[in-house]
Amino acid sequence: MSSTTTQHRRLDPSAAALWASAFIIAAMLTVQAGRLGTPEPAYAGNIAEAGQVRLLTADAGGGEEFLAVLDITRETISIYGVQNQKSIELYQVARLPELFEQAKGAPGSRR
Repeated sequence: MSSTTTQHRRLDPSAAALWASAFIIAAMLTVQAGRLGTPEPAYAGNIAEAGQVRLLTADAGGGEEFLAVLDITRETISIYGVQNQKSIELYQVARLPELFEQAKGAPGSRR
């Protein structure tokens, strides 16, 4: 009679943890990659234009809306917020050249 011996190999716990981590990372990448094809909508629109001034609106959610006044002559953008659909408040005025310079130096910028 011939006898066959079967050897069982045990998986090292640290190797099992690495494999589990690899599967979790792969699942996370799959979920994130699925989101690439469906970008979040940006609810903004060019609602008015008069000469060198543009008015843009954006829904911030929670019943709050923003109004951006883009003055091309003065190279400024003014951001207003609509509070409780009753009043308008000036949030910020910024010079466009300075904003673009800040964006160039920001982490993650391509330049």
